[in-house]
Amino acid sequence: MDFRVYEYAANCETWDLDTLVAALGVPRDHAAASVRRLLEMRLLRTLDEAGEQYAVVSPDSAAALAVTPAENELRRRMEEIDHLRHEIQGLLPVYARSRGRDRERDGLQVVADLDDVRDMLALQAARCGEEVLTAQPGGGRSVEVLTEAADRDEDMLRRGVRMRTVYQHPARFHLPTTAYVERLSGLGGEVRTTGASLMRLIVFDRKVAVLPLTDGTSGAVVVREPNIVDFVVSAFEHVWLAAEPFPVDRCRDQLRSVSEEVDQALLRLLVSGEADRLIARRLGISLRTLQRRVSRIVERLGAANRLQAGYLIHRYGLVGDFHPAGAGDPVGGVRPAGEARLTGETEPAGDGTKPSARSRVPAASCSSAAP
Repeated sequence: MDFRVYEYAANCETWDLDTLVAALGVPRDHAAASVRRLLEMRLLRTLDEAGEQYAVVSPDSAAALAVTPAENELRRRMEEIDHLRHEIQGLLPVYARSRGRDRERDGLQVVADLDDVRDMLALQAARCGEEVLTAQPGGGRSVEVLTEAADRDEDMLRRGVRMRTVYQHPARFHLPTTAYVERLSGLGGEVRTTGASLMRLIVFDRKVAVLPLTDGTSGAVVVREPNIVDFVVSAFEHVWLAAEPFPVDRCRDQLRSVSEEVDQALLRLLVSGEADRLIARRLGISLRTLQRRVSRIVERLGAANRLQAGYLIHRYGLVGDFHPAGAGDPVGGVRPAGEARLTGETEPAGDGTKPSARSRVPAASCSSAAP
């Protein structure tokens, strides 16, 4: 009906309801209802004050007249929504501060930003009055980090704070770290290294522990809950008792001894079947250094690959039996009479006999003087 009415109106300049009813032959009430709908859609307009004469309006004009008010209303509502959202989000800092206080009351505080972590460490160091415990996994630390830590650590040592630090063995081969250790040792700092894997931590006065976030970011969690702090301190003491003093003179025998211990740990991890990346992280060395050492072990054992090397290490019980490489042994290990390399080669024993294939035990060294 609306289409027929609009089509009629488009072909007439002016018309009224009676003319429309007569032209279309439709009931008057039906025609009147259609006219009202077309007026609401702005497709028709009245020409007189009485509203009895009508004229057609183009669809483009009608659309503009009908849609613009709706668009204006929508725009107003969107502005109201944006204003409401802004007011609600303005309360986020209040909520965050409240949650932060709740976490701190529970003994835990997450510090996500690196600059905030540095400020927090500086504050805790300034407040520290008795002892600070530190565990630093990996090899040497960057010069920038060492420079930043040196001033803070020296200030604590001069105030009489006892300082104990544990590194992993590869840190001994890092000259900036060695210089840093020598500097702190001269002020009474105690530094040791270990072949065991470490978790990064700092404990101030056995009351506040700072641990890294597990998401790999530069943030930290500050722990004040006494039971958790005691557990962290106990873990540190366990590693500290088994660790060795960090030598600042770095004589050749000491370097060889440390390198052997790193190799022993590497052999154990190879036997366990750990992935290279995980082994490197546990030993505190780079992945490239690890792969170089693994290649040397595989070659000296005469193994075809890494998997066979792990099998041979386990089968012959080599963990704990490796010795420094001998200058006269092309494989690297000084072998007592009767022992042989894992290449199928045999040697005469002291009585001139040859051991059987079942008794061949390798004694080649996988050690070196540097990691």
